[in-house]
Amino acid sequence: MTRPAPRRSLPGRLLPALALIVVIAACGTQPSPSGALGSALPSPSAGASASPGPIGAVQPAPGSQSTVFAPNPGAIVVAIDPGHGGCLDWGVPDPRRRGVDYSEKTMTLAIGLALRQQLEAQGVTVVMTRQADAALAGDDYPPLGCHGSAWRDVNGDGESGFDPGGEVRTRDELQARLDLANVARADVLVSIHINSITQDGVVYEIAATETFYTDETAWGVVVTAPLAQAIQDGVVRSMGRAADYDRQDRGIDAHNLYIVAPPLLKTTPERPDPRKQPTRGALMPSVLTEVGSITMRQEQNLLASPTGQQAAAEGIFTALAGFFSHRSLAVSYGLPQLESGAAPVPQPGDGPMYWPPQAAGSQLLVRLTNTGNQAWPAGMRLLGAWQATDQPYLRVPPDGLRPLLPGALPALAPGESVDVQVTLQSGDGSRRGVAWITVAGREGPLTEQGSPPLQVGTGR
Repeated sequence: MTRPAPRRSLPGRLLPALALIVVIAACGTQPSPSGALGSALPSPSAGASASPGPIGAVQPAPGSQSTVFAPNPGAIVVAIDPGHGGCLDWGVPDPRRRGVDYSEKTMTLAIGLALRQQLEAQGVTVVMTRQADAALAGDDYPPLGCHGSAWRDVNGDGESGFDPGGEVRTRDELQARLDLANVARADVLVSIHINSITQDGVVYEIAATETFYTDETAWGVVVTAPLAQAIQDGVVRSMGRAADYDRQDRGIDAHNLYIVAPPLLKTTPERPDPRKQPTRGALMPSVLTEVGSITMRQEQNLLASPTGQQAAAEGIFTALAGFFSHRSLAVSYGLPQLESGAAPVPQPGDGPMYWPPQAAGSQLLVRLTNTGNQAWPAGMRLLGAWQATDQPYLRVPPDGLRPLLPGALPALAPGESVDVQVTLQSGDGSRRGVAWITVAGREGPLTEQGSPPLQVGTGR
């Protein structure tokens, strides 16, 4: 039998860098205010300078019994995206029309919440793209009885609302979910779906698991592909134990579904429409897993039950635990004075919902944590640059990333942290910009290995 094609194929220069002065601050040192940020445009020769200062005491890893990242599980952030949701998006068609309890959106949410419970029980920080039957980018269409939130043009293509094909709505919704994960600086994004296996209008009663990722990011082949395979293997095993019928393992596929695809920076004859890929792609490994099939009645029954939902969640959890237990180099960033939690707060308006923290002054306290499983080798550096933009955040690093310290960062052991005080020099604050900050080793910036950068808004 010919393998049915994937069912989702939705759409979806720089100003010179400002000088950044960075000082390693002793633990507990408070930044002092000194003016506005991100305003005056520097000369092309403007560079980074540093004021030498004492390296404060390294903050020890708290330690835990966690099976995910024992040294410091709270520093790990997992973004869970239960596919679909809201009045207008039930997911794939239910061939038996058994009602909302048997719809894809209901089952994916239950699996996502079960996965969150398992991760949080191990001390991991979790952000959910949705925690109820709701949409982020709008769900208001009275002709169909939907009276939800107002529509937003999240991806910036000039369109929003409910179109007959659903593509405009879907692009904005998925972009909002990507933005949430990026602004939260999640270590991974897992999108949970349930497949409808059809071809040429024929429904196949097959139970199967399949997982998608992209190999078109710098970390796609080395980091995301193994994670996708681990999730595929975990779900196949766990669902296989729960099922009393035959299931298929359809493996992993590098396919640019919107939630995993990078932005299309340059169109080609093969890819002429940039809307087919997100405006701002995931800045971390992103995986979409079709945990099962709605088209086989026994599978639908299983996935609508707590047993099946726990099985699917357990398969994903096992893969994530293995991923974080073996990841070598990684970093997380904290902004103790700007953020009260991992999940960003949606902003009002009719455009993008999620924006990075906005610096209130020129001094910024940043907490660096080693979230890998080896000590940072000698020579790890802090790099940064700035770019003027009206977008919420930068989708690629700006030109001119440069060292922000004359020397190396402390060789943090797994789970250890150190505070860094960053001074962003600027003028009158007349233009908004975004600072991009990353840690780099001999192999280059950790952003190229799937650790999302710290991004902070400056100026207006």
